[in-house]
Amino acid sequence: MPPYSGLEPTCPKCGWIGASLQYREARGPIALPWNTAYVVDVARPERLARHCQSCGFHWDEAPLDAPSVLEAALPAEGGQAR
Repeated sequence: MPPYSGLEPTCPKCGWIGASLQYREARGPIALPWNTAYVVDVARPERLARHCQSCGFHWDEAPLDAPSVLEAALPAEGGQAR
């Protein structure tokens, strides 16, 4: 996931400067209520959701305090993976 791009991000699709920003908490996978074996969306980490005000493209960015990919892969204290 790309890092936070600041207050005036550039859309990766159309190049427009400016996009809305919304904080999204981490969540588990989403399954159909009547068939929990059918997953319709994967688990997602904590993220900042961006929405281009020109073309409507959506993308996610990592919050400033998000652990790096390397940190998330390392075992936590006590030998357990995070």
